[in-house]
Amino acid sequence: MFPETISETLSDAVVEQAMKLSAEDRQELVVSYVNKAKSIWLVQGEEGFVMFEDGENVQLPVFPHKDLAACFVSTNGVVGQAVSVALDEFITTWLPGLQKNGVELVMFPTQSDVENLVMTAEELAAELSVSQ
Repeated sequence: MFPETISETLSDAVVEQAMKLSAEDRQELVVSYVNKAKSIWLVQGEEGFVMFEDGENVQLPVFPHKDLAACFVSTNGVVGQAVSVALDEFITTWLPGLQKNGVELVMFPTQSDVENLVMTAEELAAELSVSQ
């Protein structure tokens, strides 16, 4: 399955397997892998970072690896590219800002019709600090 060590690229088989994980397993993968990799991946579009909006909720999708973010982009026809944010910066700068603005995090979404796990910035900060 997913590499125990940090890997620059993932095989197609690993990406395919990861995309089929349950929402809970994808959340766990984000928390465990970003702590090892010391970075988290987002999708940046032409007008900023890709966000989901459904009425009142605004959500930022986050990914444990660039290849999984890139797969999300190509699978869903999203215009954007995977960008890395250092985990320290994400925890100290991004999460407080997201919390202040009421933006939730979608943990490694795969497709729009698949169940995704959503966390608040505060919940993710707590998970990441426990895992470090």
